[in-house]
Amino acid sequence: MSEETKSKNIKPFKLHTGLELVNAAPETYHGLVDELLLDVGVSMLCGKPKTGKSTILRQLAVCVAEGSIPFLGKPTHCGDVLYLNLEGPKGVVQQHFKKLGLTEKRGVIYFIHQNMPYRGEAGLQQLEATLDVLPNVKLVIVDPVGKLVRLADSDSYDEVTLAVENLEQIAKKYSLHLLFSTHGKKRQGDDVGDSPIGSTGFRGGTDTNIFLGKQGTQRIISTEQRWGIAMDPTLLKFDDKRQEMYLGMTVEAEEEQKQEHSDRKTTERIESDILDFLSAEENPTQGEVLKAVTGKNVKKLKILESLVGSGRIKLDQDGKAMRYSSVALPTEERKAA
Repeated sequence: MSEETKSKNIKPFKLHTGLELVNAAPETYHGLVDELLLDVGVSMLCGKPKTGKSTILRQLAVCVAEGSIPFLGKPTHCGDVLYLNLEGPKGVVQQHFKKLGLTEKRGVIYFIHQNMPYRGEAGLQQLEATLDVLPNVKLVIVDPVGKLVRLADSDSYDEVTLAVENLEQIAKKYSLHLLFSTHGKKRQGDDVGDSPIGSTGFRGGTDTNIFLGKQGTQRIISTEQRWGIAMDPTLLKFDDKRQEMYLGMTVEAEEEQKQEHSDRKTTERIESDILDFLSAEENPTQGEVLKAVTGKNVKKLKILESLVGSGRIKLDQDGKAMRYSSVALPTEERKAA
């Protein structure tokens, strides 16, 4: 075929106007998981080994199949789930589904636990053949993705981008959401988004990225999203009885709470030390009080001012010196103390 003939066979892209998009837009849009996962799209869950990736994926599968169970406090859209469990023992999954209360009264979880083809292309073809006979699947979980796509070089941007694009095409073809897991690097930098092992193509080709990490013994979850509201680093708690995860406070809020508690304990300690010192010393100067009580002078001065303002101690001017003294408590307060 000549170049001229080829060019005649090339068709232009399919076009839509902005107004067409606006007129066809729904009034509201909630997604498969409200404000987290689109109805149709591709997402990644990334974390180091033993951070709870498979645990949270199994929980998501049950929430979508049951429909009435929120996922991490977010409403879910009910549908069938295809779960490719490509790593770990089958028995763990069985016990976990049982504890999560799976009934399959509304949606079904179809479970795959077998070795994938050596070639990634063959694995994707087998996935499509499976989806052809499961028309009600709304969520596909691939855990982990490396054992399905079989990348020769996960550091290759082009290879990773193409693999994610193939997954996206499957999601669009079957009108579902495909969520895959991948392992995170041993050492995590300042940007959690750089944690997936391999090329940044994993991070850039998805609609939602969910990151799991640890801070000491605590699990931390955060997200970056094209749609919805990104989740700031948040404590991820685990209910051992029900074997399910739930959100705690944000890491920032916890740090603020710890700081407030520390400040309050420091204030109480300094107040107590000042009052004890004034009970033992007669009319000490401000300098003597500051020297006798440990802590930052700025904080001690504020506490002295507060104690004077509340009438718990007395301040007298002695020339240039400022002297403090205890204030005797009324009889009722002494009895209460």
